[in-house]
Amino acid sequence: MRVQTTTKIKITATPEIVETLKIYQKGLQFCVNEAWTRKIKNAFKLQPFVYSHLRSLTLQSQLAIACIKQATGMVKKGKTKPIVNNVSMRYNFPRSASFKNNTLSLATIKGRQKFDFEIPECYKPYFEWDVKESLLRIDKKGRCFFLFTFAKEVSPNVLDSQSQILGIDLGIKNLAVCSDNRFFRVGKVKQIKRKYKFLRAKLQAKGTKSSKRLLKKISGKEQRFMADINHCTSKKIVAGIPSGKIIMENLKGIRKKNRGRKMNYWISNWSFYQLQFFIQYKAERKGLIFEKVKPNYTSQICHKCGLLGSRSGSLFSCHCGCSCDADLNAARNLASPKLVERQAAVNRPNVACCDAKASSDELKRSIVTSPRTLVVGY
Repeated sequence: MRVQTTTKIKITATPEIVETLKIYQKGLQFCVNEAWTRKIKNAFKLQPFVYSHLRSLTLQSQLAIACIKQATGMVKKGKTKPIVNNVSMRYNFPRSASFKNNTLSLATIKGRQKFDFEIPECYKPYFEWDVKESLLRIDKKGRCFFLFTFAKEVSPNVLDSQSQILGIDLGIKNLAVCSDNRFFRVGKVKQIKRKYKFLRAKLQAKGTKSSKRLLKKISGKEQRFMADINHCTSKKIVAGIPSGKIIMENLKGIRKKNRGRKMNYWISNWSFYQLQFFIQYKAERKGLIFEKVKPNYTSQICHKCGLLGSRSGSLFSCHCGCSCDADLNAARNLASPKLVERQAAVNRPNVACCDAKASSDELKRSIVTSPRTLVVGY
């Protein structure tokens, strides 16, 4: 199993880098226009039509190739012709970029340029991995970052009798509940979300220049807060299982169902996918097996007897005497090896009732079509 990670390193935004990025953006838009007009979605087929023009823009050969690949990738995904506003320039190791002794060498329109920087402690283990195609990006504030992409082969753990199978249920009352009785509470998450919602509404209604400046200043703060919460939560979850398997629900389409105005707001503004993604890549990096299953009846089936129970708020109860937190019951169901069988049993139609109904319908038809025969027989 091959895992990847990205590290973000700040470098100096030199005039050569800024100018190279502008030319790359111009060349990328040209490639997109040509690919869209000629209906080409393959980089190899597009290259004869655009390569000479890209080289005339003083782009280095490998940057020109990267530009062509990026353009065809954008055309494949786009339903309409893509417009390039913000761009990340692709660098290939070792052709257009190299790294040695804390010095990064990058190709520009005026030759190679070197950047010295210190590797943060949290990133040092990743610099022992294989470095792949990486990105150079300048944000809205004019800061320049180089995003290293590292890859590594990790052998997944072999499941045995000592391996742990961990079910994780995500929700709004609890960020996550694990089948080993670990609860990750919401805490102040809802309070912070309400605060930013109220602040945004107030500033947008005001509409002055100062309010727009403040809106710009606070933009992204809520997302960064939630990303930090999800990172800490996923790190604690994965650290609690040394080896084994993690099972979660496939929550695709969770926002399509109408649950009322208040609940719809929370579900549409909750980062389920981000937390799942953080748990998945941290688990795979550790060698754990990650799996998603259907969410059907996971919170309604009793994890002990496998029959349908009743849920009242956050409490689940069953006629067999089992009573526990509803999210914990769902997590234990996810960890159960009998989950698929129990879901199928709930969906299975009652064949006996169907046969009885069919027999009743046949009897009615026989009475209508041949009433005399029925009287004589009586």
